[in-house]
Amino acid sequence: MKPQLHVFAGSFPSRDDACLYTEAQWEREPDDSVSDEDFAAWEDRNPTWAFRNELGDIYLDADFIETIDGQTRYDYLSTYLINDGDLQTAKNAAPNANVLLLLFHEALGGIAAELHSTKQMIYCGAFDFRWP
Repeated sequence: MKPQLHVFAGSFPSRDDACLYTEAQWEREPDDSVSDEDFAAWEDRNPTWAFRNELGDIYLDADFIETIDGQTRYDYLSTYLINDGDLQTAKNAAPNANVLLLLFHEALGGIAAELHSTKQMIYCGAFDFRWP
C-alpha cells in the first residue's frame, strides 16, 4: 500500500486559533524544584491536543503534521499530490475553509487508523503523494 497524505480543512478566525486546535499544546515545564509527583502529574496532563482528542484514541506524531493557511495553501498542497483531480476533491470537500491540516502517513506511526471529520475540521480524504 502506498503512503498517503491525509487532508483536513476548516475555518478559523486566525492562524493562532487554528494552531491551538491542530497542534499539540504544552504547559510550561516545571523547574527542577518540583517534586517527582508534581512532575509526573505535569507529564500526565501534557500535551493537550484538541484535534487528536476529537479523532479518538489514535497515535499521532506531531512532527509529521502541518497546519497551512494563507492564499497559497492549495498551491502548497498541490506540490504533494500525484493524481489529477485530487486537489479539486480536497477543495470541494470544504469550499469555505481557510486552513488545511496535512497529516502525513508517518504521523500515524505505521498504525492503521480510521480518520474522520472532527467538530472543527472536515476530513477531505487520503491522497497519494510525493515529497516535493
